[in-house]
Amino acid sequence: MAVLYVNNASTVLDGGINDSVTSMTVIDASVFPAIGGADYCYLTLIDTSSLEIVKATAVAGNVITIERGADNTTAAALLQTQHVS
Repeated sequence: MAVLYVNNASTVLDGGINDSVTSMTVIDASVFPAIGGADYCYLTLIDTSSLEIVKATAVAGNVITIERGADNTTAAALLQTQHVS
């Protein structure tokens, strides 16, 4: 199990999400590390008033499987145009 990293990767959501979903579709997931096996990476979801850190455990196309509210952040509903980095 390894934590994967990438510098300066950013995309936007391809649709809004509520605070309980465990996968999200983004415009371009290819900017993030290829996750396989027990590997994972952390992503930051940013909107105009808050941020949430999620643990990304899988990527299939532009769909990212996530565990919400990592690093003591709170799961939040986000609009379609919010940034993922």
